[in-house]
Amino acid sequence: MVQNHLKQLLHYLLVPTAVFMLGFSLFYAAGFDFVLASVLFELEGGQWRLADHWLFSDVLHSGGRLFNNLLVAALLLGWLYQQFLTKQQSARTRALGKLLLSLLLSFALVAVIKDLLPAECPWDLQQFGGHQPFIGIFATRPDWMPSTQCFPAGHASVGYAWVALYFYFLPLSARKARLGLTLGLLLGILFGSAQQLRGAHFFSHDLTTLWLCWCVSTLVYLGYPKDPVFNNACSAGAV
Repeated sequence: MVQNHLKQLLHYLLVPTAVFMLGFSLFYAAGFDFVLASVLFELEGGQWRLADHWLFSDVLHSGGRLFNNLLVAALLLGWLYQQFLTKQQSARTRALGKLLLSLLLSFALVAVIKDLLPAECPWDLQQFGGHQPFIGIFATRPDWMPSTQCFPAGHASVGYAWVALYFYFLPLSARKARLGLTLGLLLGILFGSAQQLRGAHFFSHDLTTLWLCWCVSTLVYLGYPKDPVFNNACSAGAV
């Protein structure tokens, strides 16, 4: 059992972390963040024209967050109903509990890190029409600078947190698990790209959010007690 967990940890966590570190090094450390942001900025005519556009601001940002909150609330109510009113301790109920735990922990972790690591958004920076110099995520910030919270990408977590669907479906069907993963990735790309087009985030911010959400989902999946039916499904080749 321990050896199997170590193999899963290597497969699901260490390899994606290595890919993340490579991508983060290229975009944040090597400066490709600024290359991509400059391209978008110039395409919008030297200003963030889409910052207040109804599609990106009202629909994809405010509307996307509202829809996510309603969906999570509905799932939570469904889980509470099954857990406490019907008192059904089914595998599906426990799987839904793991999914909700992954989602809520992902949202919370991203929010906490945003508060602990002040960082500039592209639209804050002087070279992109703002008023602040670029200090960086890990550098000491001058006392006079406002505490902007742009790292990691909070709105992208509304999409990327749903990569937890991979582990929700994994014990049942490898195909459904891949579809769940694809859905989470597409939602994260949609919401993250919308924010980049508005000037609200760099690409490395979104990449970090994806990595954090994936790590949370992996650790919940590996650390949560598993049902025998789940273990049998995994042994049969669902993984």
